Order: sequence, then structure tokens, then C-alpha cells
Amino acid sequence: MRKLKFISALVLLALLLSAVPGAALANEPLLLMDSTDAEGDTILIAQGDDALVRDAREYASVMQVDLDEAIRRLQLQDDIGELGAALVEKEEDTFAGLWIQHQPEYRVIAQFARNGEATIRPYIENGPLAGIVEVHTTSITLNELETARAQASQVTQELGIRANSGINVLENRAELYVLDPVQLDDALRKANLQLPANVEVIKVDELPKEVTDIFGGKALRTCTSGFSVRNAGGTKGITTAGHCDNWQTYNGTSLPFQSGTTGGIYDIQWHTAPGFTVRNLVFDGTYNRYIYGVKFRSSQSVGEWVRKYGKTTGYACGTIVDKQFDGVNVRVNTGVQEGDSGGPWFWNNTAYGTTISALGSDSIYGPVDHIYNILGVTVLTY
Repeated sequence: MRKLKFISALVLLALLLSAVPGAALANEPLLLMDSTDAEGDTILIAQGDDALVRDAREYASVMQVDLDEAIRRLQLQDDIGELGAALVEKEEDTFAGLWIQHQPEYRVIAQFARNGEATIRPYIENGPLAGIVEVHTTSITLNELETARAQASQVTQELGIRANSGINVLENRAELYVLDPVQLDDALRKANLQLPANVEVIKVDELPKEVTDIFGGKALRTCTSGFSVRNAGGTKGITTAGHCDNWQTYNGTSLPFQSGTTGGIYDIQWHTAPGFTVRNLVFDGTYNRYIYGVKFRSSQSVGEWVRKYGKTTGYACGTIVDKQFDGVNVRVNTGVQEGDSGGPWFWNNTAYGTTISALGSDSIYGPVDHIYNILGVTVLTY
């Protein structure tokens, strides 16, 4: 007889409904009893509103707000991401960045070099973000900051100095992270080079390190699986970090390597999974939840609340602090360790990216863009 891995679905359903004000979110089943996992055990799947409630409970606890307010804020994140992407595309001459402010008051801060109020009005009037967007004026556009970041990164590569770079939209500056600023200064002087004016050199104790480590969130031989994917021919498989060993197994079964990188700022690979049924799920630390969509980096926002899972540190939540880390990746203020590499980052039922590395107490993940653009496969969403 199979054992039930968690508590009875009916009991859990009752507990969830009793905790949701007015049971307003119970218009569809919150939990489904699914088939078995690779160990032959029955599993419960969190889907639909339950996934939202679970994320909202974590948010409410950290931000000290009630569950209804947490749900309201989290449901706005897609609208905020779409706003940010639209401004980058259409207002690059003046747009200077956008972020979500959680405390002391919940706001969306949008910065412009000029004419911000007039510029943003048609994007938000009569929409869900009207009344919560606050416009700031600053001097440097996001496009200019990205140019400065890329130039600074190129300079350090030419000098042979290890460094990472990012954009701090709150401070309206590009940042260059180095272990030894004095070494950088000496190298610049000897090469008669200068960093762009809009770049701040930040001394760090360590640079991101690879955390070497099959539906998403499963423990592989050395890493964690990210998302289930499918190629143009319909063959399915799973992703993990590119710097992980190409020879990966799951429950003792080999997962044939297909393609990928060997690490660096683009850090992704995928494997087929013969003998397994590949499904659009990720493990969130307690339940498996369906992945129904993806959110590309352009639509992710600084300040956005995201969740991760890795086989070493388990699940954790945090906020995005930089969506242009090294120009192509995302930095989040929660940590990962060895073994977590390749693990999924998500919110609700949407895929955001996969773990690449640790930077102190922060994490770096490669956005889902890399799965599409580098591997040429698509995230399985049904």
C-alpha cells in the first residue's frame, strides 16, 4: 500500500479554507491528489489559489500585513512587470528605472530624467496601478546606466581583473563589484584607462561562486533540477545550471545531456529523462505546484517577491534587488549554497529563472530567457 506523503487532502483543504477570509479563494479545488512520484509515494499538488495563498502567507509574515493585503500586492506584480517592460521599450530616452517599495508604504517608484508625470500617465490611468505609482526625477537614464555597466565590465575583462557588475536603480548608478579596489585603481592607471563616470566601485568580500551542485526542484546527482522543458520536436527534459556536471542522474537513472553552457554569466543546460514522465511541476518545499507561464527578465521588477527551491537550503523567499546583474542575470536578497545550482525561482505558478551562484547572503539566477535563447527549448507549461 502506498503511503500518503503529507496530511490528508481533505484535512488540509479544510485548514486552508478556514484561514482564508470568507473562503473567497475557494472557487476551485486548492489541492489535487496526483499520481505517484519516482519513489512510488502518493503526492499532493498545490495549484491555483493554494499556490497564491502559500506565497502570500510568507509575504504577510515578513512584511507584517494581513493576508488580503499580501494577496493584493502579489497579484499586482505582473502588472508592474508589464509596466516596467513597456517603459524600457518605449521611453528609453527618459526612463531611469522602476522598483517596488514594500515598506513603510507599498508603492511603485518610477524614475525619469524628465517629464515623468506626463510620460507615465497614459500607462497607468484607469488601471490597477493608478494611485500607487510614485514618480521620481533623477539624472541618468536606465539606458545610460546599462551602457556604463557594460563598458565597466569590458574594462575589467581587458585588465584581467575578476569583477561582476550590476545596476542599482534605487541609487541611480551602475556598480562594479571587486575584491580589491586598490588593485583595480593601479591596473587602470597603468593601462591609462578610466571607468565611466556613472559607475561606483564596490568592495566585496567574495564574488559569486558556482554552487555546483528532474521535474523542477528535484535532487540530481550534483545539482537541483530547474524547469521541465520541451524542444521543437516534442522531446521533453529538465534544466539545471550549465556549470554542473554534464553527467546527471535522478534516483540512479542517467539523464542524457543535450546541450548547454559551461558556466559564466550564461549558465544553463538541459537533459532528457528517459524512463520518467516529465511534467510541468516544481517542488516548492512542501508541495508540487504547476507551472503555467513564464516571466522574462524584462517584465521582472526590482522589489518583486520571488521564491526558490534548492536541494541543500530548501525553499526561501526574497525580493529582487538587481535585474541587470552582469547585464543578463537577476540578483535576489536570499541565499543559496552548494547543491542548489540549477534550482527553480518562481512565484505562484510562473517560472522566473534558475539558480546560478551565491553572492554572500544573496543569490544570482539566470532568467528563463536563457532557456529559450541559449538552449532553444521552451518551458513546459501544460
